[in-house]
Amino acid sequence: KYFYARSSMDLKLNPVFYSQVGALAPQTLKLLPLSSGKKGPQKVVVGDGDGILTCFTVKKGEVVPIFKTLSGPRINRVELGGPSGSPKEKIFFATGTEVQGYTKRGKRFLKFETNLTENIQSMYVSGADLFVCGKNIYNHYHDCKDTNYFLCSDKVNDMVCLPPELTEVLSPVLACQDSALRLIHGSELAYEVEVAGPPQCLTLSGNNGGEDGEEVLYGTQNGRIGLVKIGPEEPLYRWDTSNEKREGGVTCLSVYDLLKDGTPNILVGRDDGMVQIYGFDDSDEPHLKLTHTFSESISSIAGGMVGSSDHEEVVVGTYTGQILGLTSRTNVQEVAAISDETKTKLAALRQEISELEQKVAEAQTRYKENIMKPERKDQISAIPQFEVNDRFTLNQDEAWYTLFIETLVPLDTVMLQSNVPVDIQEVDKSVAVVSYTPPDVKNGNYLLVTYRCSKTNRLEVKLRTIEGQHGTLQAYIIPVTEPKSCRLRKYPIKPLSLHQRVHSFDENRPCNSLKIEGKFSLGEAHAWMRFCLPDVPDQLPLEDEGTLYFRSAFTCTQLECQYQKGSLRFRTDNMSTLSVLKDELSREATEKNIHIEIAYDLSNESVPHMLTLIFPLLEQQLMLAKNVQLIEALQELKVSEGDIGFMSPQYQLILNNAELIQSEFKIQPCMVERIMAVITDLYLDRANFKGENVKSQVPELLEVLENCDLEPLLTFFNTH
Repeated sequence: KYFYARSSMDLKLNPVFYSQVGALAPQTLKLLPLSSGKKGPQKVVVGDGDGILTCFTVKKGEVVPIFKTLSGPRINRVELGGPSGSPKEKIFFATGTEVQGYTKRGKRFLKFETNLTENIQSMYVSGADLFVCGKNIYNHYHDCKDTNYFLCSDKVNDMVCLPPELTEVLSPVLACQDSALRLIHGSELAYEVEVAGPPQCLTLSGNNGGEDGEEVLYGTQNGRIGLVKIGPEEPLYRWDTSNEKREGGVTCLSVYDLLKDGTPNILVGRDDGMVQIYGFDDSDEPHLKLTHTFSESISSIAGGMVGSSDHEEVVVGTYTGQILGLTSRTNVQEVAAISDETKTKLAALRQEISELEQKVAEAQTRYKENIMKPERKDQISAIPQFEVNDRFTLNQDEAWYTLFIETLVPLDTVMLQSNVPVDIQEVDKSVAVVSYTPPDVKNGNYLLVTYRCSKTNRLEVKLRTIEGQHGTLQAYIIPVTEPKSCRLRKYPIKPLSLHQRVHSFDENRPCNSLKIEGKFSLGEAHAWMRFCLPDVPDQLPLEDEGTLYFRSAFTCTQLECQYQKGSLRFRTDNMSTLSVLKDELSREATEKNIHIEIAYDLSNESVPHMLTLIFPLLEQQLMLAKNVQLIEALQELKVSEGDIGFMSPQYQLILNNAELIQSEFKIQPCMVERIMAVITDLYLDRANFKGENVKSQVPELLEVLENCDLEPLLTFFNTH
């Protein structure tokens, strides 16, 4: 079931600050359950990037530490466990390839080296069973003995295990980057479940998987959440939300009954700093009850009672290590009340901070004086290191890329440079000042944009690429530090950059085929796939042949890729896709001095099929552009006449939705030109396959496109 989540906002929560730790990896914060019959605030457990596991509670508004471990390698995951049927009071955390266990009082009882070849990224504990995943490897240990193993074909982002007390069998579920959930039985793949985007996090519905223990909640990279029932033989989709408001990707999920009405709420944390709480109505469809936005991306989220034993709240951990709460208590100051003793400590700390700031200022002055001395011209100071949390991901619903950059310290400047044409789209919530430098095409510099940031440690940029052109987008990241330093991040733009991985291929569509044969290895064929297309796994196929399916986020066409040693085969309903692959793979083979033979088979039916797919989008964008041009004139007419009753219903509708129309047009700049370019490329690519030169007829094609009528367009393609 697919639906749009309704918003009621009938829940009121107030933000409160609790603590500050090191940088947090996803899902490294947990709330310890209360012992049976015991009342009081719950303990918070958090593992940070400094390798420190911290446990604290809140008493009378003050944070009281319970225990803190020594620093070490970065903690990548924190989970709770315990004997089956009892509260999960044992604390487990993963660092590198090692898993350690602590009691709630801070005594270590387990230090287990898994001997994985990859660092542990996700983990789940169920009784005496430990499930861990690296980038591609899944391992199951029972009583610390290796029991099951599985090599996944794509990157594993998260995992969860269905409760064995309900399902009667250990059934781990892996969330993989190729938009699939994979159910594992023993060391074998049971089946795959395709979802609406790359799943980033998983949790059990109701914390127990529902009545049958088979319901799993997932959150995706493109901002959706959904519920699927993982049956023993096949899945059953329950519901999946849309992301019409273009909210950030889901980084963490949790389930907790905030209202104590017997229906658990879904707690959602996103990479744009948004926290959402969903409830359910009588039809079991989720609706949004509350939204709160923090200034940093959310790494972890949990529900419980922390600031008070009488009020429910949501606890979140941000990327920079802030532990924050959203409490139902109306008087937040009462939650964070400060005693006289604490006030004295705070005054002493403020004085110490003031003295340290003065010492830092003096040290900076001496540093600047020293580097200006002639005898020190050849010397440089140590460059300060800083961590960057970045992502460059395709938004499959809007066919654009989102570049997300976040640092632990405030940003000063971010400069973007590209050697291929890209369109920058404005982000409404951005506070950065943007300045554009004219492109220098002769030197391969198509984009140079500078973002001057102010009091923020995160930046979000949206870009649209052009298929058929490949290169590199470079980001120069400069934080507010002394001495000035810069980190360079590079993001490849693939020839077919707007294609995304899927798991099915529609055989009923008309298809064009391309076959390339030569003396190349499976590894070289796989490397060519990675060069041309996004989301291709790092590792080689597990079998002697690889098969990948893709869908274009822009044109909705499909692509099938089959490759093995000495052979590449492609099928697609878009001739332009085939043309890009032919050109790029020919160039790659030539550079490596590999002789290849190319054969192709074109379907005449694929051209009208392609035009029928993309024409509604052109029609919509032309109408949108026309309405934007009408808005100003209609608004002037409304001001001069006062009453708009004399206008046609169509013009009244445009006036009433003027703000929405303008915002949609602003989101999709240059869309009409892009769509016309796609249709023009289709016309030219078809002619190139036939060995014809039709460039002189392109102006006539553009005139037909301006009239926005499908029948004359189909006639033009049939007769020219």
